[in-house]
Amino acid sequence: MTKYSLNVGGEPIEFESDSPEGFLDAWKKLYFMADREPGAWLRTAASAACDWSGKPMRCDSVSHLTADMISAGMLEEVSDVQG
Repeated sequence: MTKYSLNVGGEPIEFESDSPEGFLDAWKKLYFMADREPGAWLRTAASAACDWSGKPMRCDSVSHLTADMISAGMLEEVSDVQG
């Protein structure tokens, strides 16, 4: 597992995941308007990230949104978790 930091306003959200794509689940737990359906949540998350960063965010796949979040500095690897 790897520790990541999600920076979407306020204090960064730290979470552990096998890949950075786990940010969607971590964010969904805390986001006040998270959609139940994965596709709808992907679009909502991309829209919110675009609003916060001022940069375009793709919502056609989790991998594209993850790459855009990393590129915008909103998602980063913090460290490998020893276990």
